[in-house]
Amino acid sequence: MSEFKQERYYEEGSGAGGLSEAEITEFLASPSSVWLLKLTYLDDNGWPMVTPLWYHWDGTSFYVVGRKRSKWVEYLKNDSRCAICIEEMAHPRIRKVIAQCRAEVVEGPARGEGSKWVPIAESMALRYSGPTGPEQLKASYGWERYLVKLTPISKLTTWQGADWSLRYFDPGQRPDLEKKAKESSKG
Repeated sequence: MSEFKQERYYEEGSGAGGLSEAEITEFLASPSSVWLLKLTYLDDNGWPMVTPLWYHWDGTSFYVVGRKRSKWVEYLKNDSRCAICIEEMAHPRIRKVIAQCRAEVVEGPARGEGSKWVPIAESMALRYSGPTGPEQLKASYGWERYLVKLTPISKLTTWQGADWSLRYFDPGQRPDLEKKAKESSKG
């Protein structure tokens, strides 16, 4: 992981900006990644709704597990369009990933034994609850769940740090960012 240097907001040379592929993987899939995925979907009346969930990232898609009577699963069956936000709110890093996605119900409702949701749920239980998480999960294998795959429709939007992107400034307001953008476009 690269060292992040920002000690205060809007600091020149801070390293604030988009995340690299390695930083995305570290943020979304490392054992220390215990951020919640906020899933936004549309209800039957077209109103946006949001629910926080544990998630699993496989490098291409997000996987979430819903209970048999989870309303959000039913809404995604009717309209697969959704969005996700995963954020770290600790200064100075303040990493975030957002994406518009298509949801696919991979399985369910299904009980645990032999289901596709169990390995995903065990991975999440380990990450979010620690070494005893997967063992604790076994008590609920008889309860039906859905496995839902959320696939981004385009590249993930990422950011880290408390600084702003160059696109938010008028020309000349942030010469440091303009210089950095010009240097990176040269390759």
